[in-house]
Amino acid sequence: MEGNAVAGHKLFFALRPAAETAERIARIVTAEHEARGLAPRLRPSRVFHITLHYFGYFEGEEPDERFVAAASRAAAELVWPAFDLRFDTFASWGDERARHHPFVLTGGRCLEAVRKLRDALVARLVARGLAAPQRAYEPHLTLRYDPRPAPAWGVGLPGWVASEFVLVRSMQGQTRHHVLRRWPLQG
Repeated sequence: MEGNAVAGHKLFFALRPAAETAERIARIVTAEHEARGLAPRLRPSRVFHITLHYFGYFEGEEPDERFVAAASRAAAELVWPAFDLRFDTFASWGDERARHHPFVLTGGRCLEAVRKLRDALVARLVARGLAAPQRAYEPHLTLRYDPRPAPAWGVGLPGWVASEFVLVRSMQGQTRHHVLRRWPLQG
């Protein structure tokens, strides 16, 4: 970093596809975009994920180890089965005034198991004083950001078997995710 700029990072719990699955999703999404005359301009597939809980932005390059340890203890209390997830819609979020529209994969009822896992995880975090009570949540995988909204369309896109969730540190502006901890979902 130049000058006196302070690097920052974001912390969040997420479900992440394996590299091969992320690449498959990127190929399908690229073909879907091109078939509709849209430029794909996707985020790197290595950062594809579904956020379960976002803790926020923190100053500095390294996360507070006490906070990470407390969040990890709450996550370790959760016993949850592995599950299949899939997507059924491409959508562009935000109204016409938005500067950047997230273009996402969503799943409606196809992602109900994600919602339930997220609810259980947030309940553990709230019980430990690490999160505010739940707000509206719609599971999604962000593909790109665009200054213009795009029309939504249905698609049958297989996802993956969610067999673990992770705690991720994302360095601000670097499009890199560092997995800090992992928790298996029971088979």
